[in-house]
Amino acid sequence: MQFNRHALAYSLPWNIFLLTTGALIFVIGYNGIAAHHSFIPAGLYGFAVFANYSNDVLTISQWYLLFNIPIFILAWRGVGRRFFFLNMYCMLLVTILSQYLAVNLHIQDKLLGAIAAGVIMGMGGGIILRSFGAGGGFDVLAVILNRKFGVRIGVFYFVINLILMGLIAIQFDPDLVVTTLIMLFISSYITEYALSVFNQKKAVRIISYRNDEIIMKMRHAKRLNGTLVHGTGSYSGKEVGMLFCITDNIRMKQLESLVFDTDPNAIFVVENTFSVIGSNFAPRKLY
Repeated sequence: MQFNRHALAYSLPWNIFLLTTGALIFVIGYNGIAAHHSFIPAGLYGFAVFANYSNDVLTISQWYLLFNIPIFILAWRGVGRRFFFLNMYCMLLVTILSQYLAVNLHIQDKLLGAIAAGVIMGMGGGIILRSFGAGGGFDVLAVILNRKFGVRIGVFYFVINLILMGLIAIQFDPDLVVTTLIMLFISSYITEYALSVFNQKKAVRIISYRNDEIIMKMRHAKRLNGTLVHGTGSYSGKEVGMLFCITDNIRMKQLESLVFDTDPNAIFVVENTFSVIGSNFAPRKLY
């Protein structure tokens, strides 16, 4: 079962489905709400929107395609072929949908529009990034700079979006700048949430003098595993083991009951994880 889940994650049809769904949701968020309020999204798509507002000789789709051409030329040898073609597919799909998908969700209030657009576009962006591709544009350039020069992807996007926000602040009125920032903040948060919601786990540390018994009971339970780390208590000086486990919300309660039924004096520490990849968990994303 676990192998099949990984095989699905790597499969081309599943990745195309994620990219198609994410691109459709993203464009619905922009064309249906953001475009009607003149909001400007982040990334290369945002630069295409800004270019269209500054000079409407080309449509947003045409600007976006034009900006992508030199990036994909650079990317031909800078990233893997799978990543390259999945990105190209998503970029072309976003370009076509932006041009021909006419939709209006009829949200009149600017603040409500900023919130709704941020949620919808962020969800679309998160679904795209759940695939083994990305949305084209700066996603490709960020990977190239990270691999070639060690530039952190987060830092790269921060600088790019800072430049874009500076251009917006110079040319547009303060109300639009503020509502655009609200949309971008919400979009970024929802994107992170969409990335983690299907892959977030609980990291559990169990400190007990009866870890051997706990491990024996875990072996008889379903899908409860861990790694035993040997240590020494700083106060008692006795040898003590720390059992490190990764589980989810459902099995965490089972694990908690198992531990304290075995050792009422155990220490049970739970941490949220943003993402767990490798081994029997989510597969590693390949570029």
